[in-house]
Amino acid sequence: MGRGKPRQNTPKTPARRTNRALGPLDAFILPVPADATSPSCTKMADGPITPDTTEAIRRLEHLISALPTKADLADLVADLREGFAGEIREIRSNVEDLSSRMDHLEERANLPPEHPQPAAFGELQRRVDDLDNRGRRHNIRIRGMAETEGPEDLRTALSEAFCMVLGRSQSELIPMDRVHRALRPKPPPTAPPRDIICCLPDYPLKEKIMAKARLSRTWAFRESSLEFYQDLAPFTLAARRCLQPITQALRQTATPYRWGFPFALTALKDGARYTISHPADVPAFLAALELPELHIKDWETETRGNAPFEPLAARRRRPRDRGRRSRERALRPPEPPEAV
Repeated sequence: MGRGKPRQNTPKTPARRTNRALGPLDAFILPVPADATSPSCTKMADGPITPDTTEAIRRLEHLISALPTKADLADLVADLREGFAGEIREIRSNVEDLSSRMDHLEERANLPPEHPQPAAFGELQRRVDDLDNRGRRHNIRIRGMAETEGPEDLRTALSEAFCMVLGRSQSELIPMDRVHRALRPKPPPTAPPRDIICCLPDYPLKEKIMAKARLSRTWAFRESSLEFYQDLAPFTLAARRCLQPITQALRQTATPYRWGFPFALTALKDGARYTISHPADVPAFLAALELPELHIKDWETETRGNAPFEPLAARRRRPRDRGRRSRERALRPPEPPEAV
């Protein structure tokens, strides 16, 4: 019915705005009124909010002022250098102290022992020397035979030399267990030849040869001058060399003497025997035989400082079960192949 009728624009009375009660979520949904944020009402539009940079600038200035300066860096480097220099000086002093102590220890090690060795040590050395000489009882040392003789010719040549000393026919053979030169390198042709050591199984025959050989100091044989000596241990030879002044004095006074085993020098005077077994026995021996005072070296110390033999380096031992394990591995049956 009212379709097509023109619409009349008549003024109406504005409706009264009523205050609605605020709900619990209105504060999060509705915009905040201007009078709630600013105490004074203004008709100017709100401009962009600029942050306050004063505090940040103040903090940055404080950080910049706290940075180290060139003077601070120089002081830091100086402190580091001084600390390192002090530590280096301390290390240098410790090294110098250790070096001086090592020098002192090396000097003391090169000096002979200050405290005397106990008497039991010298007696033990005499017993060991006696055992060494007992193993050489069947040996004769021949000096002066030229080096032109070969290994096989030595046995024949010595047999002829022994027969010459005994006054037997040189066609007779003297039984020998072994014959060899002294165990050292062959000398040049101008040097004296090496000694020959031979071992005779017949001890009475060996003593008979030595008794005949003592009748003459040298024996002419094949354009050589031979000397026969009893083969002795190095300790015995060194001790006899130290007592050589006493033996010379005994020969000058026609005093009979003889060497004993274990090492000893025994002299006979007026039916009494006087013996030297240790270096401490020398003064009483000289006084009893009315011999002049002689300077005699301590042969126990001399031979101990110059040992004739050096200890051998320890060899690396092979494990005992190494060969057994290899044999067991060889005899072990092969394992069957695994099934695929």
